[in-house]
Amino acid sequence: MANRSKMTETLTAAALWQFSVAFYPEVKSVCLQWQDELGANVNLLLMLCYLERQQLSIGRQQLQQLHAELEGFSARFTRPLRQLRRSVSESGLDAAMQQQLKQTLLASELELERLEQQLLLQHCPALAVNPVQVLELYLQLLNADASADAAMGQLIDLRQALVKLS
Repeated sequence: MANRSKMTETLTAAALWQFSVAFYPEVKSVCLQWQDELGANVNLLLMLCYLERQQLSIGRQQLQQLHAELEGFSARFTRPLRQLRRSVSESGLDAAMQQQLKQTLLASELELERLEQQLLLQHCPALAVNPVQVLELYLQLLNADASADAAMGQLIDLRQALVKLS
């Protein structure tokens, strides 16, 4: 029960969103690479970074459940909107209209990202105070080789950005 109260003190929708807004610019390239190449969900990745920063963790099974819970929402709403936003340049609209449409879609996409984070928190299990390296667990879940040089370098980049944010 103490773990649950620790979670509610440190892992609120507002705290996670604030962390994400501050942290994402520092790790955007890694997040997008994992998203595009590994199928990672950026919001789950950001939450895991937040947990590592707070020295909290979840287990492998809980991580799989969170990933699966988020997948349905993302596949139905977030990814189609993102794909639509990315295809605006092929719309045949003039440049000003393309820019306006992209901005409108981006605002909607950001709201879906915020909803994804709320969904993560709704389904987040009790957190362990003895942290495990949840980023490695996530790479394993994505079937990525965490020992590969590129993945190790990206993990180091994420953790260095966490240290700089402190």
